[in-house]
Amino acid sequence: MPSVASHTSLALAALISAAAGQTYVDLNFSNNVQPATQMYPNNSTLGPYYTSEPSLDFANAGTYNGIGIDVRVSQIGLTDGETSNLRPTSTYEWVGWIPDYNTSAGSDDLGVYYRHDGNYSQETGGIAWSMSFYEAGSNFSVPVTLPGVRFLIYDHDGEPYQSESIRAFGSDGLVGYQLHNNSEISVVDENGNLRFDSRGSNHLETTADGGMILYYNNVSSVRFDWFATTQFGLAPESHGIFAAIDGNLGLTNGSTNGFGNFVPVPEPSTALLTGAAAAGMALRRRRC
Repeated sequence: MPSVASHTSLALAALISAAAGQTYVDLNFSNNVQPATQMYPNNSTLGPYYTSEPSLDFANAGTYNGIGIDVRVSQIGLTDGETSNLRPTSTYEWVGWIPDYNTSAGSDDLGVYYRHDGNYSQETGGIAWSMSFYEAGSNFSVPVTLPGVRFLIYDHDGEPYQSESIRAFGSDGLVGYQLHNNSEISVVDENGNLRFDSRGSNHLETTADGGMILYYNNVSSVRFDWFATTQFGLAPESHGIFAAIDGNLGLTNGSTNGFGNFVPVPEPSTALLTGAAAAGMALRRRRC
């Protein structure tokens, strides 16, 4: 008779296989409704066009079952990063959205930018923001639940005096992730939410090296907390914090080569897998 360990391995393999076979709706962030007329966020070379408005809409960002999908991204507020509760910080500032980012690399992504203001009285903080999906042409009034989406988030890196983190929420439908082999990103489980901590040194802003792919199932809206810890000694020109989000893996031509194995979220506990194994054994006995 197969061991419990064998059933556990089979149950885990089944979960990963199911995630791999999921339908993912591709999204692009090039057709922004509101214009981006400001130039060079935080006096950087990125962009060059961006908007500091708290919300930005994208028309026909994707399709599902023949229906167009509109996307709205919105700044929820400032956060101290310590918990998922919004506890405003006075030392971090919203900069803005960069639509249609990284077109030179054949991608159509969304850049998200915030900054530390140089006041070290509160070292950790950042922004909370959301992305929501709607039926195209409904004036963002008819929410849509998509079977799956996946986001490649890249340039998640840091500086010698500035570490960066991104928090994703399990309640949004987060089911798994892959880390780029060169990212050196570490993952912390926060009771069902995951915090992705950067390596603390620079990656290029246009490649997937400092990246991770997040997978969601049955999703109508997602939230991210993007925050940093900035220490005295960081040069003023490096106070800006930027990362980009790719909704169709255009940056990698749809490939996940260079990324590690898919990790299910939350990782199935021993009790859960043992239970699945026991159920499988009981079913096998009934069939005998």
